[in-house]
Amino acid sequence: MTTTTAKPIGAQWRGVYFDGPHPDQNRDGDEIPVWFVFIGDEDASPVGTVYHCHQFKSADGLAKRMARDRRLELIHEAMPD
Repeated sequence: MTTTTAKPIGAQWRGVYFDGPHPDQNRDGDEIPVWFVFIGDEDASPVGTVYHCHQFKSADGLAKRMARDRRLELIHEAMPD
C-alpha cells in the first residue's frame, strides 16, 4: 500500500487577506496610505488580483464581502490610518 502526504490540487487552502496601510504616492508625489485585499494561499501569496484601496473603510468592506461570498477565512491584519 502506498501513502502520500500531498494535498489534492482542489484542496489547497485559500483565504482573504486584508493588510495595510502601506505607503504609496499620488500623482503629485505625495505619500498616501494604501490597503491591499487579495485571495492568497497559506503562505500569504496572492493567487489572483490584488486590490489596492485608498480608504480603510472601503478596503474593509471589500475584504468582508469577498470572504463572505467565497466562504473563505478573513485574515485581517490592517489598521486604520
